[in-house]
Amino acid sequence: MSQLEEFLQQVDSVQDREEKILIVTGKPGSGKSKVLREASEAKGWSYVDCRLLITEKFLELLPTERAEMASKIMKEVLSGYNSDVVLLDRVQTFFVPVFHIDVKRLLNELGKDFTIVVAWPGYVKDNTLCYDKFDGTESIKMPAEDLKIWEVK
Repeated sequence: MSQLEEFLQQVDSVQDREEKILIVTGKPGSGKSKVLREASEAKGWSYVDCRLLITEKFLELLPTERAEMASKIMKEVLSGYNSDVVLLDRVQTFFVPVFHIDVKRLLNELGKDFTIVVAWPGYVKDNTLCYDKFDGTESIKMPAEDLKIWEVK
């Protein structure tokens, strides 16, 4: 079975969940983004760079409002893509502290309306998604217990 076929099966496996989220992990250069782009081309799914979800409407909000409004604003943007499956790359964009985004909450909310596939730029350890910044500063951590995770080898 090809990597793309395996990936498509993983996407199918989250379709019946209340929050349809698939996290794709793998070492840098393992092919996370590549498999998302291939699936986008093969299936007509929307491949979205998360930087495009940080809109002027979002940035105009007070920092205290951003956490509450992020999912609503981003759902509006994603609805414009006209795709039930959304492949999100560069999720680390959401980790910028001034955005005040609760990434887990955001993904759970988006996963209620769309099948969300996220290229996670890190790894899983002790049932926690981890992302270590390249400058050696603190690691971003997110609970993974209720998420479907597929590792690109």
